Amino acid sequence: MGDLVLLTATGGLLATIFWLGRNQADPLQQTLVRPALLALISLLLLVLTLDVEARWPFGLTASACLAGIWESYSGVYILLASPIRRRSAVDQVRICGIWLINAVSNLILLNLSALLAYPATFQWRAGSASLLDVAYFTVLTFASGGYGDVLPGTALGKLLAMLTSLCGLTYATILFASLFHRFRED
Repeated sequence: MGDLVLLTATGGLLATIFWLGRNQADPLQQTLVRPALLALISLLLLVLTLDVEARWPFGLTASACLAGIWESYSGVYILLASPIRRRSAVDQVRICGIWLINAVSNLILLNLSALLAYPATFQWRAGSASLLDVAYFTVLTFASGGYGDVLPGTALGKLLAMLTSLCGLTYATILFASLFHRFRED
């Protein structure tokens, strides 16, 4: 029964990656809803694979999270700075809030799936990092440089830490650029 549930969740994840939410008339819907769906289905697959010995479900979850991050970042600047339809400040704050939740959720799930597939990816001081430690590391690295208590333990961990930091810098850059663009138009 567990294999059937795992295959069903994998099928749902693949359908979300390749089909669900594409070619919608509203780019805001596609940019903000699709990454959230990818994160939710990735979380479902991650929970279902906690007792599985194989590593391929973690790779699939990581692929979905990367697709969610790509979708989040690829369209949000266009949405925030587009002069086609004037957005209110409340709409911009709402878009930025949803985008932040999507980006951080996908990054946390990406780092968690790496830790579950390869337990030495992140280290807590001298020992292994827990799931909460990795979520803490992801949020702190996204928001700043981190504190240094959770460290990447392998080359994969270092790549994920760089990606997390780069996503945080890009988020701040696009946010400030869109606000500057809006104030410049006014």
